[in-house]
Amino acid sequence: MSKLDQMIISAKTKTTLAIEKAKQSVKDFYTGEQGVSNVVATIIILLIVVLIIGVFWNRLSEWLNGIMDTIFGTEVKTKSDKEL
Repeated sequence: MSKLDQMIISAKTKTTLAIEKAKQSVKDFYTGEQGVSNVVATIIILLIVVLIIGVFWNRLSEWLNGIMDTIFGTEVKTKSDKEL
């Protein structure tokens, strides 16, 4: 065999091994569910928190305004306070 033949065979062998290694990496990525489940769990938790804030927004804003009024010693008169 000539030197050129040996180089071609060597290159094909290395290429084939690299392709097989890449295929195995992709296969391992799709079969490994550990990282995917963590991401899904995080997204679900964030959605739940956003939904809770959305549902209780009025009460939360009143509560936060009350805390800020207590801290700074100021009270803002609302319509209901003026009527009383």
